[in-house]
Amino acid sequence: MSSEKRWIFVLAVLAALIGSAIYALRQPLEFETSALIRLKAPPLPREFSLDLGWGSGFLRSPELTVQVAKKIRIADEPEGTWPIVSWLYEHLEINETDGLLTLKLRGGFEQRAVRDALAAYLEQAAEKLKSDLRTTIEAESRRLSDLQAALEGYRKQLIETLEGRLEERRTLLQAQREHIQKEIQDFLKPRLVQMRVSEQGATLESWYYRNQLEALLRRLEGVERELDLFGARGIRAFESEYGHVLAVEEKVESLSRAQLEAHRLLESQWEPLEIVTPAQLPQGPVGPDRLSMVLWGTGGGAVLGLVLAIFLPRRREQHKLERDRG
Repeated sequence: MSSEKRWIFVLAVLAALIGSAIYALRQPLEFETSALIRLKAPPLPREFSLDLGWGSGFLRSPELTVQVAKKIRIADEPEGTWPIVSWLYEHLEINETDGLLTLKLRGGFEQRAVRDALAAYLEQAAEKLKSDLRTTIEAESRRLSDLQAALEGYRKQLIETLEGRLEERRTLLQAQREHIQKEIQDFLKPRLVQMRVSEQGATLESWYYRNQLEALLRRLEGVERELDLFGARGIRAFESEYGHVLAVEEKVESLSRAQLEAHRLLESQWEPLEIVTPAQLPQGPVGPDRLSMVLWGTGGGAVLGLVLAIFLPRRREQHKLERDRG
């Protein structure tokens, strides 16, 4: 390599070394803090079919990041010019292990500012979790209330149907009772005189008529028994159908209890986010890696210097030859 090429290479490397060193020294110190949390599923009755979608995806939502950015002030720049949202969204690391979430936040600000930013993030996340839970429970309660009203209407319809059947059955049984009673009276009037005429001759005939009379009396007894049953139990006498009514009533009561438990949960101090380990004040800087910046910059300068050393003198020589020919 000629001396000119060597000088080009050396100057490029020196320029890159000096430039990368200045750039690395101008970078602010970076601090990192972390927190360990647990997201808890709300203790709601099974009637509440909720899909809250809580997890790392929720904590990374842009909406949450924007809400946090509105509450914290780290830099002196106006809120509209400083990209705090992108910093929180890009530099927040979330890892999940055995139901626990580890949040790490790294930034080029003072130690207290990084710690406070993560603490504010967790505080805002807890508020949003409770707000989302309240909204979801209220929406689900409205759905269950509509279902409860529909079931209550269905229960009343069943009861009205059974009461109609009961009244119809009572009317039929009363008519049967009157008919059997009249049949017994009509049966006894002409036969009673014949049975008294001749005790010996009337034995076989009396036995036949006695059986007929006993059959009528059994029928009457069965009708009377069924009427007494309907009088004592009402629609409960229809055991299968009334069991369906009871099942609907039980479902209505369970829906009512579920809504009451859900509203008690909202009124309680239950927290969906448990902070196992809060954000700590960083003990020392974790970046930037200034040596790596200088090495990468110097390496890039060496490549650039090599390219310049090879092609720049050649182009100058070609330009000189063209000028001599002209």
